[in-house]
Amino acid sequence: MKVTRFNYYLNEFLISKLDLMIDRVKKPQPKLDCFLLIEGKEGEGKTTLSIACGYYISEKTGRSFNHTNVFADVEKLIKFAQETEEQIIIWDEPALHALSGDHASKTLKDLTRFLMMARKKRHFIIINVTYFNKFNDYLIWQRPVGMIHVYAKDNIPGYYIYIKQKNLERLWQDWRKYRQRNYSKWAVPGVRGTFPDVLNPDYEFNVLGDFDINYYEKQKDDAIRRISGNNPTESDASLELKKFKREVRWAIAKMKKPTLQEFAEKIGINERTIRRWGEFEIPEEII
Repeated sequence: MKVTRFNYYLNEFLISKLDLMIDRVKKPQPKLDCFLLIEGKEGEGKTTLSIACGYYISEKTGRSFNHTNVFADVEKLIKFAQETEEQIIIWDEPALHALSGDHASKTLKDLTRFLMMARKKRHFIIINVTYFNKFNDYLIWQRPVGMIHVYAKDNIPGYYIYIKQKNLERLWQDWRKYRQRNYSKWAVPGVRGTFPDVLNPDYEFNVLGDFDINYYEKQKDDAIRRISGNNPTESDASLELKKFKREVRWAIAKMKKPTLQEFAEKIGINERTIRRWGEFEIPEEII
């Protein structure tokens, strides 16, 4: 079925599922949001499908949607969601599986807290993730209304199957018990097919006249730089301070009960400078 002003194709069975989700956020009472997962390997179409869905939801609800509704940074997403109501919001996970343990844990905790408090805002939230097993059970089967798994066939991306809410826990338990991602086992038989390549400039019915792909790519690149610790907004002084702190921790770890003088000599900084350093309170003897 051709949908939206762009006239791209969406499978009628997928549309029927999206329509049910749209009804959920439009009902006067109770006030509910909608949280949909889209999951699949990198490069297999999560972003493309989520944006195709976003424009369809926009025209069915009257809500605005374009590149400014797609976030790679969780903090920016949460700020936008808290300051608005009845929005279409997409989090496009920028290589979360590659995060350090501490950063990944904080990201997931922030996302979980936001979803716990966001219901009355009536947002339609789509989260694109690479592997569902990298997330906690609340985000995978307790909170979503369903999950679309995208995949490639014969190395050609653009295929999907749909797993409804009550089967997400079964999918999750199969992973916990057997380390198996049994997508097909728990998918709804009729809700599967292909989706349009709406971000491809060579595709006749693309959305690039409205969706700024360069803006999107910049947001994603900035988020990945933040993940890797190369935050472009950090000053050289801030980066030098981080480097100094790492050297301090390393030096302390290598010494046994050093005096402050020994400590200063070890890292090549004057003892008086260390005493005046505002970031540290170092006693005469470090235990």
